[in-house]
Amino acid sequence: MDVRASDAERDETVELLRSAAAEGRLTFEELADRIETATHAVTRAELVPLTADLPTALAVRESEPLEVRAIGEIKRSGTWVVPPDATFRSWMGSITLDLREATIPTGEVRIDAFSPFGNVDLLVPEGVFVDVRANTRFGTLKQENNNAASADAPRVILTGGTMFGTVKVRHKRLWEKLLKGR
Repeated sequence: MDVRASDAERDETVELLRSAAAEGRLTFEELADRIETATHAVTRAELVPLTADLPTALAVRESEPLEVRAIGEIKRSGTWVVPPDATFRSWMGSITLDLREATIPTGEVRIDAFSPFGNVDLLVPEGVFVDVRANTRFGTLKQENNNAASADAPRVILTGGTMFGTVKVRHKRLWEKLLKGR
């Protein structure tokens, strides 16, 4: 019979997962999925597979702030490391940031994305909480439901916005996109 997991053991697993993400060992989506599983684990045996493929000692490195300025469109997708603070400016184009395969250095990421004459489109895995603080003067704000995010889930704070475009936050899962392509 397996021993029930304690709150401290669940918390320790979550911290190890966050450290692994900071090292680039887990994508944003993997981190969100594993944290959700860890917070709902009842036994120790449920926690073990969540960290079995990770080293026990991880070196934490500081990430440099990211700043991108452009006149045209800005797109970030695939595997990339999202620093704790990132700034994106596109004066006459859209900004599309796909975090579904990205790795994060901490449990919280601040993204300041501003495009006065374009759209800001943020794609995050399901289970990630997005705090939208972005403004739209004459545009619109569209945000999918954040209800799937747990208290320990990674958090994205989105600031900036647009004057004449749309700020859109979507939580479409990567595997759904891949299944559609078949």
